[in-house]
Amino acid sequence: MANPRFPSKVDAWLAAILVVLLLSAIGVPVALFATGDPQAWVGLISTALILLLLGGLAWPVYYELEDETLLIRFGLVRSRLRYAEIRRVVPTRSMLSSPALSMDRLHVDAGSSLGPLISPRDKSGFLDALAAKAPQLVREGDSLVPRP
Repeated sequence: MANPRFPSKVDAWLAAILVVLLLSAIGVPVALFATGDPQAWVGLISTALILLLLGGLAWPVYYELEDETLLIRFGLVRSRLRYAEIRRVVPTRSMLSSPALSMDRLHVDAGSSLGPLISPRDKSGFLDALAAKAPQLVREGDSLVPRP
């Protein structure tokens, strides 16, 4: 049976900002190229490389429940948390940088007050599946807390 995978929720306003930034980044060197500026190639190649790098860091974003660990995938970056290390999972709207494309986030407390912060699209399904993998935790509303 395949490991459950939960894609990140994406806020429309955040997606809009990313699209505007992407179009702006592409638009400037394209406009220079259209004017015949000899430096346009440098700008176009530089922009393409930066966009590839940013794309590699921002896509795909998902959270997968493996046999022993929670895999957090954020572009080319993969991070794993052992289920036994997870102390609690609580909702947050923190604006800290994280592998989440939404402000509707969960703080996975594995010893750090800073994160990771994640944003599964199916938050309820994610919490249920994680509770099944982490026997030390029990579901309490939109949180997972230590079992009494």
